[in-house]
Amino acid sequence: MLAQAAEKLRVGSLEPIVLPLDEFQIPVRSPCPYCENFAGRYGPNGPPALVVEDRLTVVYLAPAPMGGMPGHALVTTRRHVETIFDLASEEEAALAAALCATARAIRSTLAPAGILIQQNNRVAAFQTVPHIHFHVIPKVPGPCPPSQPPEVVPYEQRAELATRLRAHWPSAYGLSDGH
Repeated sequence: MLAQAAEKLRVGSLEPIVLPLDEFQIPVRSPCPYCENFAGRYGPNGPPALVVEDRLTVVYLAPAPMGGMPGHALVTTRRHVETIFDLASEEEAALAAALCATARAIRSTLAPAGILIQQNNRVAAFQTVPHIHFHVIPKVPGPCPPSQPPEVVPYEQRAELATRLRAHWPSAYGLSDGH
């Protein structure tokens, strides 16, 4: 069935493509590592380096930057929501605002050559954590992900960068730093 759908896309058919929902798999990770972080239970990389949060969204730095430079941020919902299809409309708006503000703060703070924004839904689309999140990745020229796995940035360095990003947070977005 997936091969048929791919062929329809390849030849540019205007017919809608409908795949059975059971062919779309959510990654299995229990408990959810993001929900664990929000509850104060941290994994081997320690606590997340919080940039900002509000009642609906949380923005923090990923432990290992995928774009060849520090500043890889994750923008996610506070509520456990697995995919973009499961969001409430209020969460959609809040994520969009947080996503734009994060990109602006990264641009102002780090002046990267580019910014990659990525969001994956379900296993076939490379979703690895069953909690919706957007990657906001400052990029240097080169492949993403890099050919070699990036090293985890120590928490203290991530926390310092999160503070710098907060200082450049667009005031129009009004999120707090959680302190």
